[in-house]
Amino acid sequence: MIRVLPLLVLLACGAEMGGRGDGPGPSDDGAATDLGAAADAAKDADGDAGAGGAIPRGEILFVESFDDDDFASRGWYDGPAGAISTTSHDGPGAFDCTFELGGTSCRDGKPARHAITPTETVYVSLWVRYDATWVGSGRAYHPHEFHFTTNEDSQWVGPANTHLTLYIEHVGGQPRLAMQDSSNVDAGCILRNDDSFVGCGGDFATYPFTEARSAASCNGLVGDWDSRDCFDGGYWYSAKGWEAGEALTNGQWHFVEAYFALNSIVGGVGLVDGRVRYALDGKLLISSDAVLLRTGLHETMRFDHFLMLPYIGDGSPIEQTVLYDELTVATGKP
Repeated sequence: MIRVLPLLVLLACGAEMGGRGDGPGPSDDGAATDLGAAADAAKDADGDAGAGGAIPRGEILFVESFDDDDFASRGWYDGPAGAISTTSHDGPGAFDCTFELGGTSCRDGKPARHAITPTETVYVSLWVRYDATWVGSGRAYHPHEFHFTTNEDSQWVGPANTHLTLYIEHVGGQPRLAMQDSSNVDAGCILRNDDSFVGCGGDFATYPFTEARSAASCNGLVGDWDSRDCFDGGYWYSAKGWEAGEALTNGQWHFVEAYFALNSIVGGVGLVDGRVRYALDGKLLISSDAVLLRTGLHETMRFDHFLMLPYIGDGSPIEQTVLYDELTVATGKP
């Protein structure tokens, strides 16, 4: 259940709080407008902000069964490689991602990147099995596992600093969806994780944001979210996420599904009607129809690449393995 708090309350809370921002929003001409009405329009019949339904239907873009390691022949690029395990959920093989002690990525390589037909909605499903001793990163972040990027960045872009990257991953065994759009940050006014401000003419509430800003966290919080992140790592990294309380069980196969739909843009303003979904073994755990993924500056934005780049930035605390099988990427649930 995504928590709901107005923006001005959020500014006084810790960075781990989540909610829906109903504070002032910007327009394409620099004049502040109230996006609260757009967020309210995303309420369901019971008045719950952001409540969503089942994963919408769509068409398959590509499938990957991981039955052999000839990834390049099936459209993967950027050095696709990897080990195939015979311990599969279905068919002769599954992708084996073994992290060695201290390793940051799969020991034998990874599938890497796959182009898709440009689309405003994306869906991914697959079977996943973490080994019995799996601990992931051992931290509150990582591993990264799957991403979507858009036509506003190159086919080679690093996924950590883009106009929009989506994340589907499991941190500490718990499902997590996230987005970052750090390339969009308006550096003139920054809201840090500790709710302090940088710049803003001394007053975040009156700073004249336009649609040339981040939709994630560094330029304020609008729409549903469960976690946020804004920090200076050489550039302002701006992200927000949605989490589920249920955890995957080590040593068992689980069926994972995730879905994202870009929010609409009306009159040059991004509305708070984007959608996120996550289901585990057929049970919907994350669902919202009140999400801001892009501002009005990005009307032609489309998802056009899927990335499979398992990554533990600080290095794996132990040797451990995760298996992936029967991947489907689509515009919605087939």
